[in-house]
Amino acid sequence: MKPETIDPSGHKSKNRIWLFSLCVIAFLIAASDLQAGPAVPDGRPRIGLVLSGGGARGLAHVGVIEVLEEMKIPIDCIAGTSMGAIVGGIYASGMSPDELKKFITSMQWNEAFKDKPDPSEMTFRRKRDAADFLIDLDLGFKDGEFAMPRGLLQGQNLNLILKSLLIHTEGIDDFNRLNIPFRAVATDIETGDAVILEKGELVKAIRASMSIPALFAPVEIDGKLLVDGGVANNLPIDIARQMGADVVIVVDISTELSRRDQLDTSVGITSQLTSIMVQRNTQAQIRTMREGDILIRPELGTIGSSDFFKAADAVAAGRKKAAEMKTELAHLAVREEDFPAYLRAQRKKDQAMPVIDVVEVDNKSSFPDGLIAAQVNIKPGEPLNMPELKKNIDRVYGIDTFERVDFHLRKKDKSTAIVIEPFDKAWGPNYFRFGLGLEDNFKGSGSYALTAQFTKTALNRLAGEWRTELRIGENPRIYTELYQPLDYSLSYFAAANAAYLMRNINTYNDKGEILTQYRVQSAQFGVDAGRQFGNWGQVRAGLRREHGNVKIAIGDPSVPEETYNRGSVQASVAYSRLDNYVFPLRGTDASLMWNYDLKALGSDIDEQALGFNWMTAFTWGKYTFIPSLDVKTMLDDDSVAVQDTFPLGGFLNLSGFSTNEIYGRHTGLARLVAYREIGSAGMGALKMPLYIGLSAEAGNVWNKRSDINFESLILAGSIFLGIKTYLGPVYLAYGQAQRGHSSIYLNVGQRF
Repeated sequence: MKPETIDPSGHKSKNRIWLFSLCVIAFLIAASDLQAGPAVPDGRPRIGLVLSGGGARGLAHVGVIEVLEEMKIPIDCIAGTSMGAIVGGIYASGMSPDELKKFITSMQWNEAFKDKPDPSEMTFRRKRDAADFLIDLDLGFKDGEFAMPRGLLQGQNLNLILKSLLIHTEGIDDFNRLNIPFRAVATDIETGDAVILEKGELVKAIRASMSIPALFAPVEIDGKLLVDGGVANNLPIDIARQMGADVVIVVDISTELSRRDQLDTSVGITSQLTSIMVQRNTQAQIRTMREGDILIRPELGTIGSSDFFKAADAVAAGRKKAAEMKTELAHLAVREEDFPAYLRAQRKKDQAMPVIDVVEVDNKSSFPDGLIAAQVNIKPGEPLNMPELKKNIDRVYGIDTFERVDFHLRKKDKSTAIVIEPFDKAWGPNYFRFGLGLEDNFKGSGSYALTAQFTKTALNRLAGEWRTELRIGENPRIYTELYQPLDYSLSYFAAANAAYLMRNINTYNDKGEILTQYRVQSAQFGVDAGRQFGNWGQVRAGLRREHGNVKIAIGDPSVPEETYNRGSVQASVAYSRLDNYVFPLRGTDASLMWNYDLKALGSDIDEQALGFNWMTAFTWGKYTFIPSLDVKTMLDDDSVAVQDTFPLGGFLNLSGFSTNEIYGRHTGLARLVAYREIGSAGMGALKMPLYIGLSAEAGNVWNKRSDINFESLILAGSIFLGIKTYLGPVYLAYGQAQRGHSSIYLNVGQRF
């Protein structure tokens, strides 16, 4: 079946041939279009370059193109699939091989293969979500059913990277008008048919061609859901022929089939099925090659389709194989004096960034235009600044209710508009998120916490949210909050919350055994108002009412249950610029909290509490250092209520002690953590970094302020291995503290 050709901008080709004479005219026009691009001198064959898909292995295409240019071999048209479409499309747009090589070898592929911006670019509320829920997965709940995204990634960051690189192609909607005529191949996921992309937006066509099913969400073009073209036509030789190529240079980097002894896992077998489909259509295309065509198969060894960190090796392999075939390629070279004309036609022209006259919102979301526009601070009258534009788009995307946020330039008359396009999540607007925390100290005791959070977003035009959270495990709780922004900029907000909590407070003997365990249960209600400052800070103040009881779970059963009431005024200030909340490399996080219990508000006692924590991360060479300080204190020494004490103990919280082993009305902890990356686990661009580190800590708890002095500080430290996983960090650590305390820790989900 002949592959369907569609226009990515949404305009279908229509057959309007009614008369024989019009047939002749249409044929001549089509032939003219087919030969678009640099003119081919008489006597020289028209050369087509065909680039296959293959993930990271496709970076070898760059090395082949390097050799072709060095040999003075011009390319008259390009057809590519998946990674072949990326490399081919970028080269066709006018980028030199050196620029291509620099781009792919310097690119942070881990950044490309994620959607969310750094926490440093998120709204402050989303920063707290990122800190509290390290499993970054939104499970949608829509119309009474669970809903999943169409792909693990929506391609937000990759799209912005490609758009920044190909901004000079904005306004070109016919790929024959590129510096080299180009075609990308995608697959219609409904029919399995190959779809040839020849018009529309270049970046969108490339994205469709390399949308690996399950990893990337399909790209919708002209009503069709398109995925990676490798399934339908991984080596589009026939498309290059249709473009008028007399001779094709074919670069095949597709993955070879695995041997039987390598098919020892379900993942490997599933991957083999995909490889079989790709290999069959690849071999079918190779069988159509003619005399004079050239097939180049770089020897990529162990470089896999996900090994993007081996980009330089892949380029070198492509270059090496092409160089070995210079004899076969030599007859396609042009004279030395003729090649500069080709380079002038192929290279993109230097041009200044357009001046932005208008900023518009083409809103595809449920939020009002004003809310989107309030997140954008691009000033009309200034040249387009791509890094600044990305920050603006990240700010909109950081609201975290959008599947993607795109942009395009629109020129009308003598003005240029930058148009921001947000799209709602197809699986929203209600979401579940999950949290996991596990700990084992290898002493016969451990703890766990499993948390499920349900959030209803977009309650109204000001992005109101209703969130409910259920936690089971060591310290269970139920919590619900109605959060309402008060303006389009999302700066001011009000909130009302309620919670039911349970927690254990333990005292230990010298052997680390529990002497007494107090079980504290409480119901809390609160109202707050506050302000967010950009994406870096927040102030919040409100009233809280609490009713609780304390009883003995382990210990003297004759001790009666006690009830208590608290009514208080609360205020807090928070600042955060960390780049992530697992193994940060840079940034600062700090907060100050004040609580005043007042009898006038229903409290049993008048007392004040103050809490302060600060940490900063900085990286020097390969090493990251994180100094931090954590202080909590009751400003009144008179109360002896066990529920008004603060804990210390556990990994990085006076390492060597068991978790929350010691309690007091005043706590202080200073520490310095240092670590470096020593390797990784996982697949290529989705690798999980592995760290080795150590900590030095000093702190203690006190019940009387007069007892606080440097002599009473307990010194502690730890050494650890840590890995950043999709469930949060995993640590294996050994900690030791003065007074004979030591412990081995296995923690999952632990945060600094």
